[in-house]
Amino acid sequence: MASLNPDDPRAPFLQVAGGLRAAILSGEYAPGAQLPTYQELADSWGVAVNTAKSAVAHLREEGLVVIRHGKGSFVRTQLAEGDSATRPEASGDERVWQAIAEIRKRLGEIERKLGEN
Repeated sequence: MASLNPDDPRAPFLQVAGGLRAAILSGEYAPGAQLPTYQELADSWGVAVNTAKSAVAHLREEGLVVIRHGKGSFVRTQLAEGDSATRPEASGDERVWQAIAEIRKRLGEIERKLGEN
C-alpha cells in the first residue's frame, strides 16, 4: 500500500480511499476480492482505524465495494451503469491531486535550492 502524502490537501480518509480506488481499478483487488481489514489498512497507511473505516465507507458510497458486517469489505463484482467509479472523472480527480502534490514537491525542492545560493 502507500502512505499519506503530507502535501496532499485532501483529508486522510480521502487519500486512503484514493489509494484503494486505484488498486481496485488497476486490478490489484479483483471483483469479489476481500479488502484488508480496517486494522490492516490503518497499519499500512499509518492512520487511525476510524480513518480506514471512513475510506471504505466512501468507496461503498461510490459503488466500488460492499460491506458485509461480520465478514469484511469486498470489491463489487458488477458495477452498475452510472456508478461514479465507472466514470472517467473519478480516476481523473485522483490524477489531478497526484499532479498537484508532485508540483508542490518540486516547487519545495526549487525553493530549497534557491535558498542555498
